[in-house]
Amino acid sequence: MEGHACHDRFLSFEIASYNKNTEKDIMKAFPQYSKRHFEILDGAWDFCFLGESVDLDSVNLKKAAYNELMPVPGVFDATPKYPGMRGTALYRCKVAAAPNSRMKLRLGGIGLWSRIYWDGNEVGTIDLPYSGVEIDFLSGKGKEHELVILIDNRLDFKRCPLFSQYYDFYGFGGIYRTVELHQLPECNINRARVRPLDIKTGLVSIDIELSGKIPARFAFNLAFDGGKEEGFCETVKDGHASIKLKVPKFKLWSPEKPNLHTVTISTIDDGITERFGIREVTAEKGQIKVNGKPQKLLGYCRHESHMEFGPVQPLPLLFEDLQYLKDLGCNFVRGTHYPQDQRFLDLCDQLGFMVWEESMGWNNSPEHFADKGFFDAQVRQTQLLVRNSFNHPSVIIWGFLNEGNSETRSCEKMYRTLFKTIRGEDSSRLVTYASNRAERDLFFEMSDIISLNTYPGWYAKDREKARPLDEIVPCFDNFIRGMDKRGLKDKPFIISEIGAGAIYGWHDRFRVHWSEEYQADYLEIAANYAVRNPRVTGISIWHFADARTYTSSYALGRPRTINDKGTLDEFRRPKMAYDIVKRAFRKK
Repeated sequence: MEGHACHDRFLSFEIASYNKNTEKDIMKAFPQYSKRHFEILDGAWDFCFLGESVDLDSVNLKKAAYNELMPVPGVFDATPKYPGMRGTALYRCKVAAAPNSRMKLRLGGIGLWSRIYWDGNEVGTIDLPYSGVEIDFLSGKGKEHELVILIDNRLDFKRCPLFSQYYDFYGFGGIYRTVELHQLPECNINRARVRPLDIKTGLVSIDIELSGKIPARFAFNLAFDGGKEEGFCETVKDGHASIKLKVPKFKLWSPEKPNLHTVTISTIDDGITERFGIREVTAEKGQIKVNGKPQKLLGYCRHESHMEFGPVQPLPLLFEDLQYLKDLGCNFVRGTHYPQDQRFLDLCDQLGFMVWEESMGWNNSPEHFADKGFFDAQVRQTQLLVRNSFNHPSVIIWGFLNEGNSETRSCEKMYRTLFKTIRGEDSSRLVTYASNRAERDLFFEMSDIISLNTYPGWYAKDREKARPLDEIVPCFDNFIRGMDKRGLKDKPFIISEIGAGAIYGWHDRFRVHWSEEYQADYLEIAANYAVRNPRVTGISIWHFADARTYTSSYALGRPRTINDKGTLDEFRRPKMAYDIVKRAFRKK
């Protein structure tokens, strides 16, 4: 069941034939594994919907009737049989594993809550929607085993505090991303995180994370870019071995020239290949620089959402979205509002996009921040975010707590803790949060970037005016003056959200709200303001494509229960604003 690599320069995914009987070929994101036995479990799984009011402590796996099949990745509440249903479901598959082996289950993301069973025994739970999570356990007796993943998409703050009903995106139930099952050697390599230290010499530090029976000194071979292996033996501390080396014949990663390197670390019975880029990200004098070159970040906020698949992202959809973004003249994507699919980040690495990736949060209150379960979950998911995406050179900004309550002093501990958490894991990137509190925000001083979500001319001050487009420019001019007077002139400023809704295909000669004409007029002003104003470091328009949101009465401001502010609709059909934004971004 070992994989073999396919080194296509554009895809750079491993195409692995794991099951020769079914000839199942699947593209796998980095990291890649060259020696250990592992299997990608994507495909048709047995499925059982238990109901909408299940007591999770009383679930009896032996009585479950698996009379259906469901795709993995997939979400049951986007299917014709269970549309919009909230409840508990079981996904089951049969797998082979050697007796009494160390196993690792890697899940790219689930929603909203999960419990994992191996041969009927609970081996782990997941309360972090969208986060990539790993669960270690022993295979036990025998060679044939049963893996069951219980999924619960009911809204329960105590059990799953990170997602709430009022969030302006839909919380689906299912297995969002790839599932991998690894059989581990006695001592295995979890990850190798590469940190660029010197862009002039190609010096990098490599942190090798180990688990299992860990030696005091770790002996391994290392090769860059598939070249000659060299042997090393390094001291292990707290499960980590580290080394500093110069990458031979290195080339810098930049948006204009997204050069990438690989490092392969191997032992007798394990091996890992990580991909990385050598680049430096800095903020100074109101600018964001990559390798010392100022960058104007032009792009969109993007949800992982589709009307047919929910949060599941088929590979052609990833390519389609990125092709549209390239055509629009974008060099920047803000992944909202949760950890992103690693395949998407792989492609951003290769195509030269700059990415803002953030942990999940949406308009959270002081009551949320005072709750220990919420506080701890925020720290755990934010730490995982950084660790999982560390090697992506495209990720230049870490973010958290979209539109949280940053105007209340009692919330300071939450913000300060998340800044400290991220910077403790990674000091090589910029850190920010998207605020909608404008001048009332108390914590901009902590941030590397001032990031503002605001919708002047859409959620207008003058509600009597038919087309309040004249509110847009003064809103930003006044905010910039206020921040400069506050002593924040040297911090870069990103318009992290701005937009207007438009129902695809609705045209009105009055060019009023919800028409494609109003959205086009609105984004023409916003996009050109961002492009032309040197004080604006970047813009991520809200948002790339229409996406399903809440289905309760919260949706009274969301026609069709869709957030219609996309420049493309939910099926990726461009609206009038598409060509307007394209013209603005491409003439920068």
